[in-house]
Amino acid sequence: MHYLEHIMIMLRLYFIAACVLALGSFPNVHAQTPDTLALSAQDAVERAQEQNYQVQTAAAETDAAQAGARQTLATFLPQVSVSENATSTTDPLNAFGFLLKQETVREADFAPNALNNPDRIENYTTQVTVQQPVLNLDGLFERRAATRQAQAAELGTQRTAEMVQFQVRRQYYGLVLARERESVIVAALEAARSNQSRAEDLLDQGMITQADVLAARVRVLELEADQTEVQAAVEDASDQLRYLLGMEEKTRIAPTDDLPDPIETPSQVDVQTVNAERSDMRALRSRRAAAEQRVRAARAAFLPTVNAEGGYEWNDTTPFGTQGQGWTVGVSLQWNIFRGFQQIGGMQRAQANERASNLAVRDQRLQNEVEIESALRALDTSRERVEQTEAVVEQARESFRLRSDRFEQGLESTTDLLQAEAQLAESRLAALQAQYKHTTDRFRLELLTEISLR
Repeated sequence: MHYLEHIMIMLRLYFIAACVLALGSFPNVHAQTPDTLALSAQDAVERAQEQNYQVQTAAAETDAAQAGARQTLATFLPQVSVSENATSTTDPLNAFGFLLKQETVREADFAPNALNNPDRIENYTTQVTVQQPVLNLDGLFERRAATRQAQAAELGTQRTAEMVQFQVRRQYYGLVLARERESVIVAALEAARSNQSRAEDLLDQGMITQADVLAARVRVLELEADQTEVQAAVEDASDQLRYLLGMEEKTRIAPTDDLPDPIETPSQVDVQTVNAERSDMRALRSRRAAAEQRVRAARAAFLPTVNAEGGYEWNDTTPFGTQGQGWTVGVSLQWNIFRGFQQIGGMQRAQANERASNLAVRDQRLQNEVEIESALRALDTSRERVEQTEAVVEQARESFRLRSDRFEQGLESTTDLLQAEAQLAESRLAALQAQYKHTTDRFRLELLTEISLR
């Protein structure tokens, strides 16, 4: 019998070992859980400035505009080209001309038969050509327009970075709000479960009815459903922030900052300074200046252009040979009198674009004035709302405490207690929402003015 027990113990040990090995071979479930990255608001903004795709796209467009401006340097700088041409011919004129270029003409080549029926001749021409613009007024104005357009693109990139910063900060504190909402729901759920337990005890003592207990249980179920919903909201907010940060890996973001305290509303904002200094307004004025230069370029297209050209070439019977050589220099004046309404249509389009750019500047000025005034009112209103909701929370907390004490003594109904608990939870959620609204109103005003508010 003792031997059989020893065998059974050994078999159990082998079985346990096999189970441990089998469990060890399974994938690590924890490794599949997304990693958590703790970030402050400032860290999130800095990461977005480097990795956000909107910012990177705007920077690429700026590079393209600057490259386009560099292309217009061709209006002033020479163009140099090198070419190598190979020709084989029995054409009398070309054959004799190649002999001249190769500097190999002999007396026998002037014989009538040699001139009329030349043998096949091969010629290799190595040529260096330089073209130098001298006077191209339309190109000059196009150069100025391209430079202004590049400046507008660079300022547009700066404005895109400001807008992305606003979006990141709003989403970051939106995630903070979602997590705070979750905390409020969890606290309310704990209170509701405690109320349910107390209600069940009072039911056993015959102090309340079964309906009161059912009401307490319903409140718990409602809060459990709210908890599931707010947990999904936290995940959604984290994913949205991860998108703004340009993070492709599955990472759960944990904010380390709390909702900031309310600030005093600025007494006034100089809208004229905003219109003069804000990056998008400067970009609009640069685009307007570019449109003005394009109007001048369209008018200059009616004027003649002057260009110089020079070349040096070598001709030989072998590739890249230098047996015969010569140079050519010339100046050309070209005046396009009529090009089928291409010039007229171009000027009309440039003038229309100039009018549109002027209207865009005026429209944005008026829009800034309206939006800034609205943002100031919203910031002031939301600050008052924060103060009001904080007072409501204190009153709701005290009301819940009093009703809870009275409920313990059997002096308060379950309905009143549940109502007080629900009111406390709702007031705390409303206070969080008011604080978040004030925070986003502040960020919106900062975006509109590009001035940091402290």
